[in-house]
Amino acid sequence: MVIRRASPEDIKTLQDLNGELLADNLKYDPDLKLEWSLSEDGQKYFIEALDNPNSVCLIAEENGKPVGYISATPREYGYRQSKYMEIDNMEVVADFRSKGIGSQLIDECLKIAREKGYQRAHVNAYYANTGAVNFYERGGFKRIDISLEKDL
Repeated sequence: MVIRRASPEDIKTLQDLNGELLADNLKYDPDLKLEWSLSEDGQKYFIEALDNPNSVCLIAEENGKPVGYISATPREYGYRQSKYMEIDNMEVVADFRSKGIGSQLIDECLKIAREKGYQRAHVNAYYANTGAVNFYERGGFKRIDISLEKDL
């Protein structure tokens, strides 16, 4: 298993992995645009993440095959004191889950964030996605709020 920084040559790989993430999350959020990952907006998102020297974008590979990724960007909260890195997206391909890859991605991402001077990490997970919530809690994340949404 190798975890490496993503490069501009990896944009299509990142888009494909993000597409799997959206498909996985459709059961928690039927409002997701499944085509977003491969759209110009999806491509632009990853280009900007890779161009931002303060962002972290990593790919996990098994025998040269991409099996996961994580993307994190700085987040400012005017009402909070610490410098935050927000984990925007993380996906591990279904056949490679529960093998420690997600934990390795998080660990490496947070190590880089600390080196960049960030003091806290933030992540969102769908409330009903108990697997993700439990994963993050096992990694030391704590619940601090809950988002609510209503159809109009």
